[in-house]
Amino acid sequence: MENNKDTNSIQQKQKRMVRFAFIAILILAPLVYLFYKTRNIDAVPVTQQAQPGVVNNIAQLEKLATENPSFDNLVNLSMAYINNKRPGKSIDHLKRAIEMKPTSAIAYNNLGVAYIMLEQYQNGIDACTKAIELDGTFQLAKNNLKWCLDEKAKVVAKIDEQSKVTKDKQDAKFLIDFGLNYFKIGDYSKSIEIWNNVLTIEPKNVMAFNSIGTAFMMKNQVDDALSVFEQCLAIDPNNQQTKNNINWAKGEKAKTVK
Repeated sequence: MENNKDTNSIQQKQKRMVRFAFIAILILAPLVYLFYKTRNIDAVPVTQQAQPGVVNNIAQLEKLATENPSFDNLVNLSMAYINNKRPGKSIDHLKRAIEMKPTSAIAYNNLGVAYIMLEQYQNGIDACTKAIELDGTFQLAKNNLKWCLDEKAKVVAKIDEQSKVTKDKQDAKFLIDFGLNYFKIGDYSKSIEIWNNVLTIEPKNVMAFNSIGTAFMMKNQVDDALSVFEQCLAIDPNNQQTKNNINWAKGEKAKTVK
């Protein structure tokens, strides 16, 4: 009888361990699309290095990247942003890392992931494709490329469906979404054209103005973007998104002056 109890107790413990392991896998699974291994990591305390599967201390990593903007510090910080669902913050850091190491498949792969999370699928495809060109054995980049291509295909199918909607049913809300889908696949000129149609319906539509300005930014037409954002701010002086966009445009313009 005692042996049976011991056996049952062991079996119950084993089941609990299996359940715990399964839950751990589910928690870590979303992080597999990133490449965590970095090379020649700067000599810093272990607690300050980006660790796989851990929500990184962004403040510490930001401090490291500011004091020593090395390739690895920039990549680690960008991964921390991505892990914390702030992919937009990672873009500039990854671009700077790529400037340092233009042959880094790792940086391009992670840039692709950031773009996919931002639903900028054509940019994601371009980044993942570049990663594969640099390292044809990089399976993770190949997986991410397939992921991005699948997501883009869904958007293209949605655009095809929206294109069949008659003009009389294309209100401002519809057109905002329609233009956004073209934005996701990298057709910024088409997005601008559609969002300008929003302004013929609602001349003070702040979302349309901000969207048009953002599309101009993606086309590197910073002056055009700044003009649109300033028009938007004149309509709604308290709109924080517009203020942020103006700062973004001015920051990018300042880079070209240097």
